[in-house]
Formats: sequence, structure tokens, C-alpha cells
Amino acid sequence: MLAILTWFVWAIVIAILLLAAFLFVGWPKVSTGVTYGMTFSRAYAEDDLGLDADAVLKGAIDDLGIRRFRIPVTWNTVEPTPGVYDFGPLDRDIAVVADAGGSVVLAIGEKVPRWPECWAPDWWKALPREEQRQKTLAFIETLVTRYRETPAIVAWQVENEPHFLYGECPIPDMGFLKQEIDLVRRLDSTRPVGTTDSGELSAWLTFGRTVDTLGVSVYRVVKNPLIGTWRYIFIPSWFYERKALLVSLFGVHDIYVSEFQMEPWSDHPLTETSIDDQLSTMNLDQMRKNFGFAERMGITPIDFWGVEWWYWMKETQGHPEFWEEAKIFYREHTSP
Repeated sequence: MLAILTWFVWAIVIAILLLAAFLFVGWPKVSTGVTYGMTFSRAYAEDDLGLDADAVLKGAIDDLGIRRFRIPVTWNTVEPTPGVYDFGPLDRDIAVVADAGGSVVLAIGEKVPRWPECWAPDWWKALPREEQRQKTLAFIETLVTRYRETPAIVAWQVENEPHFLYGECPIPDMGFLKQEIDLVRRLDSTRPVGTTDSGELSAWLTFGRTVDTLGVSVYRVVKNPLIGTWRYIFIPSWFYERKALLVSLFGVHDIYVSEFQMEPWSDHPLTETSIDDQLSTMNLDQMRKNFGFAERMGITPIDFWGVEWWYWMKETQGHPEFWEEAKIFYREHTSP
């Protein structure tokens, strides 16, 4: 019995070592044929940073040359009163991208990118949870029905990191997420339907074959109240590609990067965070390192995170270097 137990322990140790070697040992090489996009949040640009969101999006397209965008639908701005919709700004953003020959991944549901994460209107928050779910499904149906004839929309993202209890949100409910995804598929069978997950803090196995695509986040420098600044220097660029290969064995395919950090990490609004503190987690050197890391991930597409901050730093803080560095990167990595 002792011999069998010893053999079992050694087998586990060897399996762990082989897995670690597969994920962490290697040599980076620059990937080819990668599409680099960007998340754009009108609400973040306007409400948090006080910017002209139209100017930010126009600059991202015309000056930086970005053509792929993930756009979150902030429910509280689209349906502030039950049954009364204001699609004007969202229609305009999608049309501007379409006119430039670009594409849009539309993020829909209760939880979409940017704080407070869940953007449901106040009238929805007062409802019982079951009624909230019905209203959520109705809103999703309204959105998909409205935009499914828009060629520029290339995919639907349903919820954002839905199994993380983060933000001002209801308790995660994977059963309800499946209802949302099934509804989108019934309404539009022509586009992939996906969701997102943490690149570093999840095994990527939660959703399995439920989704067509899975976007993962990539963060290189974060802050923790217990340990301070934390740098993911131990995670190499090829880690994500190899992890994607492993989870494909369990039915999780078409993994891409939906959120690659290109702005500071702060527990407070950036307008209330000193520039020195911001530069401690995102400065020009770190930005260049992140771009270099992205080039060597072996995954496509990669959607960066931070164009609103780049514009804010350029226009209001006297730091145009981030915008200029991004301009160089996108011009070198965008097909004419």
C-alpha cells in the first residue's frame, strides 16, 4: 500500500512539473497576422474623464488607425426609463466605426466593461431578482434585434467576466448566463456569441462549450491592498497561447484577448489619483513592454484597454507620449 501511495504522489509531482514546464518554459517569438483592437467606453470618456467621447473615438480611428473596437452598451444610458430608449450615441459610435471600415464586438447584458461593471438603470434595481432577469432578457432582445442587420458588428459579448463577484452587481448566476447566450443565438445565428474571463485568475473552464469565443484579460502591473504593487513578471507571453491549447481539450475554443492593460491600475478614479501614482503602474517604459508582450502572445485578436486615458493624458495632463507611442504601434501593425 505504501509503495502504491508513493508511486501516486510521484506521478502527481511529475504531472505538475510537466504542466509547469509546458506553461512557463519557452522562448518568445513575434507573432504575425495579429489584429489589435481596443475597448471604447463612451461613458468612461465622458463621465469619468470629462472628455468629448466623439473626439476620442474619432482620434482613435483617424489618428491612431484603430479599426477593431469592443463597445459596451451601458444600459442606464440607453433605457433610463422603462421602455423609453435613447440609441443615439450608440448608433453614432457604431456608424463611425463602420464608416471607417472597422468592426465592433458589442458587449451586452447586466455587466459590461468599466466600473461600476453593472450598468442597469435605477428602475431595474428596485425590481425582484426574477423580474430583473426578465427585463434583462428583454433588453438583450431589443439590442440584438436592432443591430443584427449591422454588418460592422462581428460578434456579441454577453456579460463581462460574469463569474467574478466584482462591481456593483448581482451574485453571479451561470444558469442565467446560459439563458442570455441561448437567447442571443436564437435571435442571431450568423455571429459568434461569447463572454470573458480573467486571464490570470481563472482556469478558463467555467463556460466550456456554452460560448463560441472566450475573451480573457491580461494585466501586467496591479495593486493589492495587502502587498502593494504586484507585477506578473513570472507569467511569460506564451503562457496564454499554451493555456488556450490545454483548455481546447475541454471544448473551450477561439480564445482571444479582450482586455490588455494599457492604463494605470488604481482603486480610485484616475481623476482623483496623482499622476505620479498613475505612472507607477503605467509609464512609457511599461507601455512599450506591454506592446512587446502582446506581440509575442501567439493569440489573435488582442483588444487593448486604455485609449480614453491616453487621450486624457494628452489633452489635459501634458503627457502626449502614450498617445504617440500607440500611434507608432498601430501604424506598424495595421494593414493598409
